[in-house]
Amino acid sequence: MLAQLVFSGLALGSMYALVALGYNITYATSQTVNFSQGQSVMVGAVVVYALHVGAGWPLLLALPATLVALAALGVIVERVAVRPFLHASSLAWLLSTIAVGIIAENIAMVTFGKDARAFPSRLTEHPVTVLGAGVYPHELLVPVAGLAVMMAVELTFRRTLAGKALRAVAFSHDAAGLMGIDVNRTITTAYALSSMLAGVAGVLLAPLLNVSATMGTTIGLKGFAVAIIGGIESARGIVLAGFLYGIFEAVVAGYLGTGVREICGFALVIVMLLVRPSGLLGVARLRRV
Repeated sequence: MLAQLVFSGLALGSMYALVALGYNITYATSQTVNFSQGQSVMVGAVVVYALHVGAGWPLLLALPATLVALAALGVIVERVAVRPFLHASSLAWLLSTIAVGIIAENIAMVTFGKDARAFPSRLTEHPVTVLGAGVYPHELLVPVAGLAVMMAVELTFRRTLAGKALRAVAFSHDAAGLMGIDVNRTITTAYALSSMLAGVAGVLLAPLLNVSATMGTTIGLKGFAVAIIGGIESARGIVLAGFLYGIFEAVVAGYLGTGVREICGFALVIVMLLVRPSGLLGVARLRRV
């Protein structure tokens, strides 16, 4: 029982970490977060379903097309809902990104429908036994794929020119601008990458949770919770917090029920904010008085 819950928690936790890394990237580069990130999870699942199941595209062709759509969504969010207010030093992006998410969710309801649909996958048909627990192969694939994506993002940040530009902008907008880096374009890239990470989570979760227009709302909130617990400026803290939060949720749901899961999960966020506001691996900033 416990082993099965742990495997399930690792699968969900890795996806929470992917969503939370999106918050980390945009916050580091622009000190803003995309509160429609949960809807990017939904868009990833809906688009890949529409292309693969609805239109009959091969999955290997539907996946890159879905990622392109998600990158475009991220660009739109940054250009329409963030940049105008960021330049005006306004916090209105908080509400505008939420509004974009609500719009996206309702467009999905109109075009895709309100009912949840099963995403066919051979990896969710027959469970296998691991450490005495019955686990679907897809539940084993999800954390492995999630870790692979996280490692790819880390290597991109450290080894490529685009990644170094993102790190430079995260360090200082003024210094990056003096080095010839286009700060606005780099922030747009961060939002596109953030949306793609959330979309990958949606694609991987689709066979486990089914596909619906409302599937991303709670996942987006939990992704933000993981970002807070791990430290929104610490990618490694976020990955650690994602796995721990997923396992914690699965164990609570398994022994106490799904209703108690949400109570305990978000109560944990409040406790973390009280005990360590900077997160598990976050660094507290000194403030001038």
